[in-house]
Amino acid sequence: MKKVKIYISDSSDIYTNLALEEYFVTESDEDILLFYVNTDAVVIGKHQNPWKEVDLTSITNTGKPHKVARRLSGGGTVFHDIGNINFSFIRNKDVDFVNFREHIEPISIALSSLGIPNEISLRNDIFVQNHKVSGNAEHVNSRKKRILHHGTLLYDSDLIRLNGSIRAKEKLAIETHAVDSVRSPVMNMRDVQNLGNTPDFLSTLTSRLQYDLGIEEISNINPENINDVNELVANKYIRWEWIFGHTPSFKYTDDKGNIYKIKKGTVEEAELKQHLGKKFSEIL
Repeated sequence: MKKVKIYISDSSDIYTNLALEEYFVTESDEDILLFYVNTDAVVIGKHQNPWKEVDLTSITNTGKPHKVARRLSGGGTVFHDIGNINFSFIRNKDVDFVNFREHIEPISIALSSLGIPNEISLRNDIFVQNHKVSGNAEHVNSRKKRILHHGTLLYDSDLIRLNGSIRAKEKLAIETHAVDSVRSPVMNMRDVQNLGNTPDFLSTLTSRLQYDLGIEEISNINPENINDVNELVANKYIRWEWIFGHTPSFKYTDDKGNIYKIKKGTVEEAELKQHLGKKFSEIL
C-alpha cells in the first residue's frame, strides 16, 4: 500500500465527519487514513431503510437521544459513541477498487501488536473472541478514481445502547429490496486489553500504525474550519431528504390492511388518498 497521511478529526459530530470523508474523496488527491470519534449516533448504509434498522423513538426522547445519519457507503447499520473509534482509508486507486482486506489487515495487525488477538471474517469484519469489534464498508468514486473504506472499532462503547439503537422498536410490515443488516454478537476490546480510555487507545493505535506503515507524522484537522465541509453538512448530511428520503422504494401495509407505496420517503400511492404526499413517518 502506498504511504498514507494520518489525520485525526477534532470534531465529534457524525454529520461533520461524514462530510469530511466525502470532502476528502472529492476534493483531495492525498492518500489518507482518517480517525474520528462521534457522540451518540446511528449510521445506516446508503441503501438501507431507517424504519427497519433504527430505533427512531430516540429522536424525540428526552433521555439520551442519538442522531441518525446516512453514509456514502453500503453495508449495514452501526452505532457510534465516544467509546467507538472510526477509521477511514481514502485513497487513489486505478485498479482493484474493492479490496476490503487491503485496508482491514493493517488495522488487524496493529491490534494484534497491541495485545488484542483478532481475525478477519469472510464478511470482512474484525472479530475478537468470536465477537464483532469492527464492521467495514466501502464507497468507490469512479470518476475521481478514489476509494473510501471505513470501519468501526469498538473499544469502550455502551453495548446496551448499541444493541437497542440499531433495531426498530416496532416491526413494521415493510416489503423492500433495501439492504438488511446482518447482526453479530459484539464486545469491547478494552475487555481484552485495557489500554486506558478511548483517547489513550486512539493515541496508542495511531502510533502503532505510524510505525507499521512508515508514516512521518500524525496531524489533527478541524473540519468545522473547512467551508466545503460545512456546506455538505447543511445541504446534505443533516437533511431529511438524504437521511430518510434516500431510502429505496418500499411497500407498507398498516394494521388495518391498507397498502402504501413509499418513494423517496413519501407516500406515492395509497388506498387512503388523504395520505398521498405525506412523509412516511406521518402516517405511522
